[in-house]
Amino acid sequence: MLHKTCKLILSTKIYEFNKINKRSSALFINSLKATDNFAYITPHVDYQERIKNKELLQNNLDKRKSKIVLNKIENLWSIYEDLKNRKLQLEERKSVVSKELGVLINSKQQGDHVEKLKIQNSLLKENVNKLKIPLWSAEETAVEEYLKLPNELHPLTPCFNKNIIFEYGSKPSNSKNHVDIGGELNLLKHTQNGNYYLKGDAALFELGSKYYFSGILKQNSYTQFSNPDFSKSLIIEGCGVDHTDPNATFILHHNEDTKVNVDNRLHLTGAGSLFSFLAYYAKNILHGKSLPLKYFSLGRQYMPTHATEASLLHASQSSAVQLFGITKSGTDADIMLQETIETVKKAYGELGYHFRFSYVPACELKMWESLRVSIEMYLCSLQSYIEIGNISISGDFICKRLMIMYDYEKQHKFPHLISGTVLNVPKFLACVLEQDGDFILPEQFKAENWIK
Repeated sequence: MLHKTCKLILSTKIYEFNKINKRSSALFINSLKATDNFAYITPHVDYQERIKNKELLQNNLDKRKSKIVLNKIENLWSIYEDLKNRKLQLEERKSVVSKELGVLINSKQQGDHVEKLKIQNSLLKENVNKLKIPLWSAEETAVEEYLKLPNELHPLTPCFNKNIIFEYGSKPSNSKNHVDIGGELNLLKHTQNGNYYLKGDAALFELGSKYYFSGILKQNSYTQFSNPDFSKSLIIEGCGVDHTDPNATFILHHNEDTKVNVDNRLHLTGAGSLFSFLAYYAKNILHGKSLPLKYFSLGRQYMPTHATEASLLHASQSSAVQLFGITKSGTDADIMLQETIETVKKAYGELGYHFRFSYVPACELKMWESLRVSIEMYLCSLQSYIEIGNISISGDFICKRLMIMYDYEKQHKFPHLISGTVLNVPKFLACVLEQDGDFILPEQFKAENWIK
């Protein structure tokens, strides 16, 4: 009877599971894929904690205009929990039978009862083994769907429209495009989006702007960090980005006649990206006394683009200044955010160009962001503001996915992250060219100020 019941359970659950669309995950690897993949990280999954306030979670998804169906995740998790509980019941029953059988065998008893226990023990073992694969499959699918859930929203994140919190100077007026201005002044040669050349004062502008921001950040207790240009797939997914999407990152493909593992590839992201910092701190336990940490890096950012127009706005590689901060709590992260806003505000203000800071609405946030402060400049040719930099709070969202922790009173806790590209040079230069048609290299960017 027990054998028939387990068969029925298995056939029902396997049928339900086969209706689930599976996808590949580089971040979560359970026993089902353990023979083919090494599990570098096991993310912290707090599904039960997040689903406690289902109304708040659904409100979060609605504000982000997310297409995620919460009921689907709940159903998947229900199947997984059901299979897990049934496996535990079978294992507990097997343990009782094995213990009773062991006592009888040790006392050298024989008979029908002993034979029945042997058969029952064998059937229980068989059914436990049969449950393993559907259980692992259900777990994999449920966790992968859960990992698609976005971060919780910060109280300061507006629901619908941008909230402008600071504005410097007045909006400029110009009738020419930055590409035309750069060509006329022999500052810019743009052949295609992945291949542009800065010449003369524009080249000095690129170097000078990075060293200018570098100096200001060092004065405000930020430490310069050297990062790699490449990141693994699990880091990409750990940040909430689809590691299989060629439009999200530049994926390095194998050039040998070997089977490609789509969950274990390298991505060209650049030393000036968030991914590089995360690769360094993933699966790390920090000393609580060392927090907060404030870092920055100077380097490239690489981003696929399919735009056909000649424009610095769509450059596939950009020089950038990237910030990365780690704090113990959300309160500390909020304090660091306000301090960073003041630092960056002063840096841009001293250059004299028109710019503004604004909180980005929920629907424009990336899935790992809780709050984003957008640094914007006006582009006359588009008659709109574009983002030349940003500062984001992600809370403990990424830390839980990549197991970044700190020790506190003999316990391990998840810190909170603040990050941002405070300067994207091509976009900054495009706006400056259109604000200042004659293009005068800022005094702060001149070589004598950064060549020591």
